Amino acid sequence: MIAVITGDIINSRQVNSKHWQPRLKKLFTQNIADSKKWEIYRGDSFQIEVKVEEAIEWVVTIKALLMSIEFLNVRMSIGIGDKSYSGKKITESNGSAFIHSGESFDKLKHETLSMKSPFVELDDYFNPILKLIGFITDNWKPVTAETIFYALENRLLRQKELAEKLNKNSATISKALKRGGYDEISEALNLYTKKINLCLNS
Repeated sequence: MIAVITGDIINSRQVNSKHWQPRLKKLFTQNIADSKKWEIYRGDSFQIEVKVEEAIEWVVTIKALLMSIEFLNVRMSIGIGDKSYSGKKITESNGSAFIHSGESFDKLKHETLSMKSPFVELDDYFNPILKLIGFITDNWKPVTAETIFYALENRLLRQKELAEKLNKNSATISKALKRGGYDEISEALNLYTKKINLCLNS
């Protein structure tokens, strides 16, 4: 079972792609070894295949990266399921994970995050949480988003070490993480990992 994330960058026409596309590509290439498992297409859309357990952490990380650039936001859907066909590009692959991701994306209206899986109870449980995460993240300022991005990318670092990495003082980092709901989002990520593992192992 895999997770497929389909995304569409909001306000991409207001920002030159040179400000965000290289950073998004770097995130994908550094974390997804197989280049057939990710693609940026139509200028401002993307699709990636990731481990099921990491799906929600991925969407929050991508949101933090893109929202660290002024004016940008992103809407994303997670599809969980199987891959029945592997194409030369991820957009040519198929299976229930891809279908679920597409169907979930098509239902996005005012929200920016959603998911669909074979587990109805999981979807019913986590879609309201994703709406709440979306509400929190949609209100991030670029500085807050940047801090949370680096915190997610370096989850083993203490705040003092993170402050040194970003060349900021610890108090500034602490305030940004608190303002962005980092601890609460981290709890939701841990909860998702537990819930999805129960689904996969039941």
